[in-house]
Amino acid sequence: MGKKFYHASHFKHTLKKRSYNRYKRLEPLIKDDSLRIQSHLKPADPTLFKYWRFRRNLFSKIDSNGIYMTHELWFSVTPESIASFFANFVRACIPDAQVILDVFCGGGGNTIQFAKQFPKVFGVDFSLEHLYCTAQNAKVYEVDDRIWLKYGRWEKICAQEYFQDINVDCIFASPPWGGPNYLKKDVYDLETNLQPMGITKLLKSMLKISKNIILFLPRNSDLNQLSSVTRKLLGDKAKCKVLYVKENGHLKGVVAIWGDALVNYENGSTNNTENNKSTDDQDETDQKDIIPASFYDMDA
Repeated sequence: MGKKFYHASHFKHTLKKRSYNRYKRLEPLIKDDSLRIQSHLKPADPTLFKYWRFRRNLFSKIDSNGIYMTHELWFSVTPESIASFFANFVRACIPDAQVILDVFCGGGGNTIQFAKQFPKVFGVDFSLEHLYCTAQNAKVYEVDDRIWLKYGRWEKICAQEYFQDINVDCIFASPPWGGPNYLKKDVYDLETNLQPMGITKLLKSMLKISKNIILFLPRNSDLNQLSSVTRKLLGDKAKCKVLYVKENGHLKGVVAIWGDALVNYENGSTNNTENNKSTDDQDETDQKDIIPASFYDMDA
């Protein structure tokens, strides 16, 4: 395992020792510590101010000034309450799970929360800067000893079968949506807009590793495509469950879930169910016969 992955607790040392050319690319950022977030300082880029205002929603420990983020991570990190929900949901559904794989791990928002619940978490990303941020952020939350990181493109990692010999209990992924511009579309096309590959190819690659899969997707995702790809890859009787996730009353995205242990889980509680659907949720009403959906409010 050590030859394939970087342990988060000594990411810099291992990177320098085994992949010196990669380390040299990262070295300037390490030396000037430019990715460290000084919580009280507004970002120089005014377009990031609206994300900075809610910085404590991204990382509750951001005021420690030990959190690291790139420009992109400001608008792509999963808010901590939502990431915590995902981790607790998987724990409730698969209580004996040991290994979680977080694809497109970014700054580690989800990776960290999974590591708080499970003994081993793998994080994959094609950005060295993001992996460095994940490693640094994991130290702040004291879970870096449970996290292993892999640098590379997901399609290449799949082709080289890095995870074929690892018993992965569940795969989580929040694939790049294309930045904030995804909201300019009435319906988000999961085949043409999702990065780095369409939903069919992405789901197919993950099913080779685990039957339990969770994808965090744009709130305006085309649910017909989710229904279609489920039947195409898993058969006419297969199920995909969709959760609409809200934070502070705002719809943050939809969560597509595959795998019997995840799809068939019901906690029997209505406390987390949002009965009064906002106008943001009207697509769910139109397609309720296609995919079973639930509403979860992080404040409930």
